[in-house]
Amino acid sequence: MMRFLLLFVTLFFLTSVSAEVYRSLDEDGNVVFTDKPSPDAEKIRIDKVQTVSPPAVEDFKYTPPEKPTETVYTSLEISSPENDQVFTGGTVDVTVTILIQPALNVALGDRFILSMDGNKQADSTSTFSFTNLDRGTHTAKVDVVNKDGKSLKSSAPVSFTVIRPSVQNPNR
Repeated sequence: MMRFLLLFVTLFFLTSVSAEVYRSLDEDGNVVFTDKPSPDAEKIRIDKVQTVSPPAVEDFKYTPPEKPTETVYTSLEISSPENDQVFTGGTVDVTVTILIQPALNVALGDRFILSMDGNKQADSTSTFSFTNLDRGTHTAKVDVVNKDGKSLKSSAPVSFTVIRPSVQNPNR
């Protein structure tokens, strides 16, 4: 008996799935599609729906992107002092300011090293300050180095002159 009931329920649902479709116009002229025939309805033939089987998909294994081992710096320059700038006065303080693109990657251990007159003076952030510099012409250059000390980018050298009055010769 249970098999007969199961067969009856299955056939009932299958007949509702394969119902016929009719097209007609309502009183406003709109096209209406329905499964109930009416006197002016036209029976629509519905072809089997085209299906496409998807291609087999391989198992996906996520591989995170590699972290860069070093940053590629596109520009590095000393913006202050300007090349061939002259400083005058008693005590001369010079601030060296650096512009870099992209920003310095301190997370990887990159840092600035400033050389003054060919000698390493300091490693710091983007600003270096020098007080009471000797008179004469000085040349500043900055390098970006990684944590291993390898130079990643170098600036063009900038020359500036310090002129200080002399007690023995005030006209100098």
